[in-house]
Amino acid sequence: MFDRNTSKIGSMAVVTFMIISAVFAGGAAAQMDSPTLVDSTIEPTNETQSVYVDVTGIDDMNGSGPVSVDVSITGLNASDDTLNGTTVDSQTLSVTQGNVATYDYSLKQSDIDDYDELQIDSSVVTDGDESLIASVDWGTLTKTVGGAGGSIGSIGGIPIIGIVAVIGGYFIFMRD
Repeated sequence: MFDRNTSKIGSMAVVTFMIISAVFAGGAAAQMDSPTLVDSTIEPTNETQSVYVDVTGIDDMNGSGPVSVDVSITGLNASDDTLNGTTVDSQTLSVTQGNVATYDYSLKQSDIDDYDELQIDSSVVTDGDESLIASVDWGTLTKTVGGAGGSIGSIGGIPIIGIVAVIGGYFIFMRD
């Protein structure tokens, strides 16, 4: 038998679990099991400012490391695949124990005009070093339009305003 208090606690637990799951379902992952860390595409638009890849080393590399991670951006058109696309930019990151190595590529107008998609690839240089990577996060940063104001932001790809609205709706519903 459920009383009002236990059903509220159960409902709150479900909502909390859903929010936490959504937050951690974004572009980040824990300890990699494949040399390929990122294999994703984005559509470049006039609002796209840059593409980033953040790679974090595990806290204890036991004398191994730093880990070399190759990152590349390939421009693709509708008929292209990664093999016949145009390499727009590439860099090798050096990931050290417990630290974040960051790659950031600022898009040029020609990237937006010339390509339908940009392929983001990232992989460890030495097979087996993926076990020394704690997490990888990647995505795009967008331009803020206008001089004042800006974006509230997002957590794991979910707008913060949406999370607040769901939580607020839950509490209004449960109050009745």
